[in-house]
Amino acid sequence: MDTKRILQLLLYISMPCAIATKAYRGEEKHDIGTLAGDVQNWAMLIQNYILQLASDGINKHITQSLLDQAKYKSEIKDGRELVDQVKEELGVYFQNKIQAAERLAEKVLELHDSFLEQNMTIDADRLNDLTADVYKDSDIPTRLPPDLKFSPYFQQKVSKRFSTVKIADEVPREHQSVINTVHFTKGLEKVFIENAETDALLRWQYFGSTTGVTRLYPGREWSTNFAGFYNDYDPRVRPWYIAATSGPKDVIIVLDCSLSIKGEKFAIAKAVAKNVIRTLTKQDYVNVICSRASHWNEVGKWYMYDTDVLSCQKKRMVPATNAHRKDLIEKIDKLKAGGTTELQKAFDITFELLRSVPRTGCQSIIVFATDGLDTDGEQVRCGPGYYTRSGYVPGPICRYNWTEVYNLAMEKNKYLNPPARVFSYLIVEDAEIFPGKLACDHNGSMKKLLTGENLISQMSNYYEFLSSNAVTAYGLWTSPYLDSWGLGLMLTYSIPITSKVTGKYIGVVGIDASLDVIENFLSKHQWGSVYSFLINNNGETIFHPRLKPSKKLLEDPIFIPISQLEMHLGKPAEFLELMQHMLAGESGVLFFPKARDGKPRTFYYGALEDSEYAFAFSLAEEDKEFRRSQEPEDRSKIGKSYYNLLEEYNSTLMRQRLSGVFEEIDVRENDSRYPGLRISYKFSTIFLAPQSHCDPIKYMYNDSLAAKTVDAHLWINGYQEDLGCETGLQKFDKGVRADVLITQPIEEIWRTRNFDSIDKIKWTNVGLRSGVFRTYPGHRSTRGYDPTQRPWYKRTSSAPHKTSISTPYMDSAGVGKINTISQAVFEGMTPKNDHDCDDIEVGKKLGGCPCEEDTDCLMKVCYLSKAPGFGAERHRCATERVEGVTGLDILYDDFHNRTMESMQASDFRKSCGLAYQCPDGVEDCQTRCYLFDSGAYLVVDPDFLTASALDESRYEQVTLGSKEGEVMKHLVNKHHFFRRKESIDFQGSCRITPSEPKVTLQGLPQKPEDYDDYQKNRGPIPKFHNDFGCIQDVVSFSANDENLGPSGMITGNVSGPCMSGFYYVTAMPKTNLYLLVIENYRIFKKSIFYDFNCKMTRSVVNSGAYRIVNGTCAHEDTTETTLAQQNMCPDLRDISIKCSFLTASSMTASGLLILAGVFASLWT
Repeated sequence: MDTKRILQLLLYISMPCAIATKAYRGEEKHDIGTLAGDVQNWAMLIQNYILQLASDGINKHITQSLLDQAKYKSEIKDGRELVDQVKEELGVYFQNKIQAAERLAEKVLELHDSFLEQNMTIDADRLNDLTADVYKDSDIPTRLPPDLKFSPYFQQKVSKRFSTVKIADEVPREHQSVINTVHFTKGLEKVFIENAETDALLRWQYFGSTTGVTRLYPGREWSTNFAGFYNDYDPRVRPWYIAATSGPKDVIIVLDCSLSIKGEKFAIAKAVAKNVIRTLTKQDYVNVICSRASHWNEVGKWYMYDTDVLSCQKKRMVPATNAHRKDLIEKIDKLKAGGTTELQKAFDITFELLRSVPRTGCQSIIVFATDGLDTDGEQVRCGPGYYTRSGYVPGPICRYNWTEVYNLAMEKNKYLNPPARVFSYLIVEDAEIFPGKLACDHNGSMKKLLTGENLISQMSNYYEFLSSNAVTAYGLWTSPYLDSWGLGLMLTYSIPITSKVTGKYIGVVGIDASLDVIENFLSKHQWGSVYSFLINNNGETIFHPRLKPSKKLLEDPIFIPISQLEMHLGKPAEFLELMQHMLAGESGVLFFPKARDGKPRTFYYGALEDSEYAFAFSLAEEDKEFRRSQEPEDRSKIGKSYYNLLEEYNSTLMRQRLSGVFEEIDVRENDSRYPGLRISYKFSTIFLAPQSHCDPIKYMYNDSLAAKTVDAHLWINGYQEDLGCETGLQKFDKGVRADVLITQPIEEIWRTRNFDSIDKIKWTNVGLRSGVFRTYPGHRSTRGYDPTQRPWYKRTSSAPHKTSISTPYMDSAGVGKINTISQAVFEGMTPKNDHDCDDIEVGKKLGGCPCEEDTDCLMKVCYLSKAPGFGAERHRCATERVEGVTGLDILYDDFHNRTMESMQASDFRKSCGLAYQCPDGVEDCQTRCYLFDSGAYLVVDPDFLTASALDESRYEQVTLGSKEGEVMKHLVNKHHFFRRKESIDFQGSCRITPSEPKVTLQGLPQKPEDYDDYQKNRGPIPKFHNDFGCIQDVVSFSANDENLGPSGMITGNVSGPCMSGFYYVTAMPKTNLYLLVIENYRIFKKSIFYDFNCKMTRSVVNSGAYRIVNGTCAHEDTTETTLAQQNMCPDLRDISIKCSFLTASSMTASGLLILAGVFASLWT
């Protein structure tokens, strides 16, 4: 945790004392407020305004009546059948990738060995001598395939007819081995194309050669950097290549962190360490040691240093997961050179770690980076010094004896099986003897590094060894990683290929599988409160609804143990049993009386064959019976519905199939209220989320918009039988058309409504759990839009008995700040009689039970339903399932002004925003008013009104603590109205520089089509990203209405470094909002002292996400055996590495003499 967060927490802990002891000016001036009655009245008026606005604008009661009058059909869901279905579908998905890789590997072997056996010669001295059909280069525009065409599936221009080659920058392009590789791999194209035709869900296919050549299908032009140069790519250092060829390994990196290596030398040493870590995979174990010791300086000052193990596990190795790799790299970045040279302790720890468990036990590698110097300069002394009559005499200069380190390493390595190999990297200096002899005598090698440029090439001794030492022929799945070719999170199935002629590696083939496809497979089979998750064989979470979607990740993800997402404080304990079954590859069912969300849940789980993954579906009791709405039998009063792609109604295809429709819908473009958009005031439009389609992946990557529009329009208005996706005969999920038809009558209500503020309403919509989204005025939505995943939907459905109001945000059309007001609508009820409900206690009555008031019902909603059946005149409880959320977007300025107009004081003097005389006679007080939500985010703030719409940081997600820290401090610590929650976000987002307001929206995607076509229209220069992935400590607050007290209001006097005043807080119980009024509000003028204290007061009670050193220690590997003990290690070639070093290095004279003496006895 960084210093700022520690300081904040210390201040947070000390706040109760500060409240009791610290007094600020003005505190004694106003102990009693005079606005209590007014504040209660204002809250009621604002709530009534919001409810009336919702009633007039949304007309939820009509949408609810439409759902109540609909017919429903119950389906009993069997979780076991669901598991079997997903196992089969995903099993086929993974198996197809494996078979494609095997076909490709077989062809590579055939082509390569045939080339050697036939002693083939190529009539080409240079690459350019090869014919155009053989040699197409991703880095040379004139050598690109002629048929490059944008593919939505690959998000760039690709060739479906040709592959291309990519040659690593450090590889001599005209070397005969490169020319030969380019030539013989041309024969892979037929297999590439056959694979793609066999499996439509294949992504990239490629072969990475030991020569540094990659052949990729489909062919593409390579991506460029900011300067316009093609990015480098060497397959031999990619994790998918190394994992397949090197096998599991244990790696210890020893960094010489002494003072002599400071500056550029230490930067190179750290770069060596980071390069090694980046190429490790989840099958490896690793740790890093920073070696140094304490010393005095030339004037006798003591400096404390010690050798340190950088991982959070100090006495064991850690698996090289993304979490631990990021942790180690971040800690390496923070290292600063200092201390005296001390390597004996470091190597002692190294060999202890290499004997610890867990580890692979397959092969041990030590990477050692040093400048080789035996002294750290005049300022590093190994004694305190002393005084004489002549003055101060410094202690002796530290001079290190390498003999002890060498002897220790030789002795300790005897007991390792297999022994560790040492790869030494001498940084800049000429002191080669010690690092060279250490490496050579431990079957490794040494390289001298003069610069930090092209380290991959300079460290070729290490990488070439990794790619040739293990004898592996089996394929494996990599951990998910961000595709370097722009397709989001990927898994790769890679197979190493060994020549039958030479017995040496030829290279590695790779077949990619996209995680978004897997996410869609799982999400497609969810309904109600059902959710699913996917884990690997280490218990790490690959997919879970609480994690970010794969397309929104900024960096390779850190995979969180599933127990952190499904357990809290060790509960439910049953989850540990579930994990054991899943990790064992079993299928089954497990019931939890109380899951993490407090509900009884049943978990159905299974493992995927031919992969290392297992999945589970979690069903609440109400999910086991699924009620699906049915299409109305009488459609005489139901009008047509129109698909959201309004422009496509003017397409040639649409005019051929549905002539005159475009003129009928009256599309308007660049209307003054909706600049840049195409809208229809005559009709609402229907958008169908990806989950509404039988094949979400095909929908997402289909650019045939006119055909999409024709298909959707004919389906939602058609009469053909709805057979569902199981038949394979239709494109849309069962029940989608029913929801479109049921909601159609609300269109006329929205179109003909008339009330105050109607001209301030931007959009009115309803989103249903099926993914159907109806909006007015009709307009286009982005292709991947899903109403059920939007914040307004989640916020409202989590508290469906309340009207929900969002914080202000920038309208996607660029017209300014807006708020969304939304209400839940429930699944249509089946009325129950008194006998059915008599045994249910008040407050827990189920849907359809008679009720008198909201508090009688489990869902806290009691209304007069139009559901068919007896007792139509009685109020009844809403059902337990939210069918959808309906809402409207209103311009913030209008919403702000209307709420402020409601807050007129009874004395007309202390109304909100008015200035008046303070109790001490000074003329600088006012009444300050805010609306905030249950998460302590401001919804209405006087400063929002003047904030530029382009400066989103000034009004979007602004917290109460950041504006009124003193009041927030009271609400948290004194009144316990807000409960503080803290969690770790392993997939957080941090910024390189603070955000700045936009100057203009020109050049940025604004319209839905801009977002949909961004990849197609973007230029060659990569987009600059100010954000980067990080791990964050997330602080949030939640309101507790019980602590409002009997009066329903909290009051208090506050005075602090920012302001003073008397505050009132009260709820608007039918909404998610609260009113804060501060009477006699006086803001203190800023000074250096008060400004600092003011900022700190606000920061300690502020919600937000703060970057921290990651929480990898939260999950400890409890493995007690090595892979070697389980006989799971690949055979090793035990290759001999060429190793040499200069024994007459140019050193200081004293250094040379000492080392000569040290090693004289060792060599004789």
